[in-house]
Amino acid sequence: MLPEVVTGEETGTAFPTTIESFRKVGADFLTRAFHAVGTLPADDRVTAITRADEFIGGGMGRKLLLDVEYARGDGLARQLFVKFPLDEGHPQREIFTWPMQAEVRFYLLSIQTPLPVPIPTAFFADFNSEALCGILITERIGYGEGAIEPALEKCQDFRLDDQFDRYLVVSRANAALAGEHRAGKLGSTIAEKFRFPGPRQIGGERFPHDQANVDLRIERLRAYAEKAPHLLPKNFATDEFLDRFTRETRLVIEHQDKIYGYLNAASDFIALCHWNINIDNAWFWRDEQDRLGVGFLDWGSAGQMNIARAFWGMACAAELDLMDAHREALMAAFVDQYRAAGGPQISLDEFRFMYRLAISVDAFHWMIDAPTIVATHLPDYPTVRDRFDPRLQNVFLARAQQHILTVMLNEFSSANVEDAIGELLTRVGESERAPA
Repeated sequence: MLPEVVTGEETGTAFPTTIESFRKVGADFLTRAFHAVGTLPADDRVTAITRADEFIGGGMGRKLLLDVEYARGDGLARQLFVKFPLDEGHPQREIFTWPMQAEVRFYLLSIQTPLPVPIPTAFFADFNSEALCGILITERIGYGEGAIEPALEKCQDFRLDDQFDRYLVVSRANAALAGEHRAGKLGSTIAEKFRFPGPRQIGGERFPHDQANVDLRIERLRAYAEKAPHLLPKNFATDEFLDRFTRETRLVIEHQDKIYGYLNAASDFIALCHWNINIDNAWFWRDEQDRLGVGFLDWGSAGQMNIARAFWGMACAAELDLMDAHREALMAAFVDQYRAAGGPQISLDEFRFMYRLAISVDAFHWMIDAPTIVATHLPDYPTVRDRFDPRLQNVFLARAQQHILTVMLNEFSSANVEDAIGELLTRVGESERAPA
């Protein structure tokens, strides 16, 4: 049974493990926690919690909207956000809790180290791996207040007139973080706190299913295409495309060790990144000159990775039209900013190749179960009119999985995975034949 309080491994501070246990410790805990990491002066304290409302949104944990009062609180935010893992017994608790360890470490890093991308001001964070629980307390972003735009919903970019502008600033901000890390501007603890490859490297370093299980999932995709071809754009529901997809995914399974090995051995491309910066995980504003600014949220699984894998983490919820028209420009912006921020002088051509390999494993890995998830959460999906049918749009997981599935198929097709693997095998073969 999960204890009500555990000791954090990062700060040594005892913290509550659930919303219910948090309510018992209240303002006294906040004072001790904020003092422990230096976000509250030693001669100040939290005197009261005036609001602690659970916020229902997203799927990776439980959240509180917290309002507090201080004895003084000079310059400190009074509207806070608190995040806990999913409850004990939840079927997705483990898979969604481990990413929080990196998020905790990233927010603690931000307390001591200036970052090139705005993030919510951290007040406290810690994690306990034995009990598998964590806590994160930050300022609350005031969506729709002042210059800050209202929050965006995942996989609803079609509602926006300035999609490219948003993805451009997101690309540059993530690249700036990566470049500053490689330039040594983020301190000396990155290698220790964000090991590469980590014990739980995001995306995995081996595909989670064998060929027989992949074949089963491909058959489910074919059944999905047959039942709802109107939900798969372009030619993605045709036998011709699905035969090609089947052939290419078999090559991925066969050569996965070489693909992962090549991505992880590309030292100039390894840097600290946000792994999942869909634009709904950001906030935006415009300054007096109408220039678009961006800040990043949801730093779960932040870490050192091949930057092309982080690019997929941004692109995976974009509109297909945006990626088809601007994929190259967004890649170029990422590469240029990475170099400008102090990162290695990588080439756009090599970044493009890395992305093609990343798509072959990461996109496929994460989205191959989408047909099953859509069917589970929206059993009558074949009867919806189209992607914009309210019955689909109003079911978060069905909407998100259905759209990101189409992005995966689109990027897989664009990447020409069969040719990418062929080029990889040529490169690896030449390397293996090279004299010592």
